[in-house]
Amino acid sequence: MSVPDLSPSALRAVAAYLPLMTAPGFRFTDGTPPFEQTSPGHFEMHGYTYDPQVGCLLDTLLTLNWVHSFDWPEWMQTPEAQSLKDDPQVLAQATPEQLARLMTIFARQERFSDGAMLGFWDSGLLLGILRRASELAQEQRKDF
Repeated sequence: MSVPDLSPSALRAVAAYLPLMTAPGFRFTDGTPPFEQTSPGHFEMHGYTYDPQVGCLLDTLLTLNWVHSFDWPEWMQTPEAQSLKDDPQVLAQATPEQLARLMTIFARQERFSDGAMLGFWDSGLLLGILRRASELAQEQRKDF
């Protein structure tokens, strides 16, 4: 079983998406609905079209093993996960391991629920995770 890379360089790699995703004009999706009406009463689902940077972030997470094997459906129901997700003050104190767990959910949940990544974006959770990764990378850099 692979373990996530929680090193300062890994945190910096994840945090590198913060300026990209907070840049003026950045749009997480192209804004089109995940379905289209093909004829009266008939719709075709095609999912969301995410910005290419979202795909790059996913690639980075996979490379760093931040999308890793653990019982994420069970963990996401725990008080720990709920408080990280719902309370920005708790998220601001998250450990690198907790961030990797949240990012595993970010990546994996989309396979079962189209738009789950958009939910992370709309709620501010994704940017909160990226901000915390940036803070941790800066803190760890000071320790060296």
